[in-house]
Amino acid sequence: MSRLAFFYEDARRINRNDGPPLYWWNTARERFGKENAIHLIPNGDYDSQGKFDYHIWVDWGEDALNHILDYTPLTPPKPNIYVCSDAHIGYDYRLSRARDFDFVFCNQLRCAEEFIRDGIPKERVFWLPHAVEPKAYPVKEIIKRYDVCFVGNINGHKRVDFLDRMFKEFPNFFFGKRLFEEAAEIFSASRIVLNSSIGDDINMRVFEALATKSLLLTEWLPTMERLFKDGEHCVMYRTLDEAVEKARYYVEHEDEAKAIAERGYQEVMAKHTYAHRLTQALRIAKGVVAVTA
Repeated sequence: MSRLAFFYEDARRINRNDGPPLYWWNTARERFGKENAIHLIPNGDYDSQGKFDYHIWVDWGEDALNHILDYTPLTPPKPNIYVCSDAHIGYDYRLSRARDFDFVFCNQLRCAEEFIRDGIPKERVFWLPHAVEPKAYPVKEIIKRYDVCFVGNINGHKRVDFLDRMFKEFPNFFFGKRLFEEAAEIFSASRIVLNSSIGDDINMRVFEALATKSLLLTEWLPTMERLFKDGEHCVMYRTLDEAVEKARYYVEHEDEAKAIAERGYQEVMAKHTYAHRLTQALRIAKGVVAVTA
């Protein structure tokens, strides 16, 4: 039985409650019990909470907030674990944070490689991709209302060009921002869930779409092939023309699309939930496995 402390901001202070820190904490609570998985505010008094086996900082974009909030983020006591998410934003900040931790888990392989290049000992750095919390993105058995959908933000010209082309080709589309069950409902109501990454990042949308038994059309990335198989778990494209061609095919062949979506769902539920990530991180920290990026 492990006792874990999770350090992240209180939603009441910043009026938001992002997914990953909450997912990790709730997963630990379900596994080890509420008394053994404690959420601590990064500048709060935690000495009264007793001893912990690991102190865990789950990154979620605090680099954009550390000049706004009234504190400098502390480094959790040792032994400690850092889960690094979007290193394409605030890389220098995240690199400086990584130097203070015993174990660094990067959601992107490129981030792990860059941390090692920039001086973090390779035996402390591991690639641990994003995942999904199935309770937040449940399967919804509803009628398909849209041919394609994109739920998320517009970030960069690549995504703008991709969505502009797809929405012109498939005018029966949904575009907007949704979270959790509302996003899952849009995914489930769409024949195809579109995804365009920032750089070569495998984003959270990949896992969330698959968890709703929806057909995912996402761009090909070298790291994607290490997690999912094109045409078996999802559909990948390399060019805009190929994206249009494949989307049109699967809009017209719903049985094939449904079969791929089912296999994608089975794969993500078997290997890529936050329960899997917590198990992997603790096994590495405890020395059961030692696989570096």
